[in-house]
Amino acid sequence: CGVVSLVGPTGVGKTTTIAKLAAGFAKVHGSDQVALISTDTFRIAGFEQLSTYGKIIGCQVMLAKDSDALDLLLQQFSNKKLVLIDTAGMGQRDMRLAQELTNLVSNSRVKIRNYLVLAANTQQRVMQENVERFKKVPLSGCIYTKLDESVSIGEIITTSIQNGLPIGYLTDGQRVPEDIKVANAEKLVTLADKMASKSIDNSGSLERPMPAAPAGII
Repeated sequence: CGVVSLVGPTGVGKTTTIAKLAAGFAKVHGSDQVALISTDTFRIAGFEQLSTYGKIIGCQVMLAKDSDALDLLLQQFSNKKLVLIDTAGMGQRDMRLAQELTNLVSNSRVKIRNYLVLAANTQQRVMQENVERFKKVPLSGCIYTKLDESVSIGEIITTSIQNGLPIGYLTDGQRVPEDIKVANAEKLVTLADKMASKSIDNSGSLERPMPAAPAGII
């Protein structure tokens, strides 16, 4: 509950993840208790995609063009149990967008919890570069997407432990809201076993997964 913002590089599935979170929340609490805000004024289709999801879920969707507009919308939605903010994806070295995102979040009078969304099928070095770039915004944790396209969970565990970022959710497909799970140590161990079995089936050799993160990290 509260106000949650998803930040991260382009193409990791932030908008779809927001739709999954919103749809799951609406099922339990009602669609009138969730609202979606997009701050993505850079991608023409970004707001349209979020609006489409909003119509399907039955919740309000608004566009905030700057920090003042975001502030007003957060006041407008103060009676909602959950407000989800979709942000513009950033290219590897887009400092201008990074600065704008930092301003949006820090200028708000409402406490926003920011979760970094990363694709699980990314190299660990690239994941770390993204953490470095986005940690200017105070991060509450990570959400890892595209688990269904990944062959190992070692990268996500290493990235989270090294940066002290709890893993909030894992997503493993495009279905809304089915393909998202709350992360915990048990799920990570199960996932590691499944990936190891798949590795044996595909190549006949076992790729040893990294041990799961301690319970306190997740």
